[in-house]
Amino acid sequence: MIKCPYCDYEGEYRPIKTWKYSWWNVYFYECPRCGRRFRYQIDPTGKKKNFIMKLGVRNKSSRKK
Repeated sequence: MIKCPYCDYEGEYRPIKTWKYSWWNVYFYECPRCGRRFRYQIDPTGKKKNFIMKLGVRNKSSRKK
């Protein structure tokens, strides 16, 4: 069971995208409680520790160029 790194919600998450990066399986989720997005990276071999990555906040004014 994974936990949202922002609001600590544990439950079902909305999957956004899935891909493979080197040896990692990467899952991109959106939390149904707070609406924020995060990545969950899993080593399918079990040799490396799985971890959750918070995503940076995007500034809307910086994209309006």
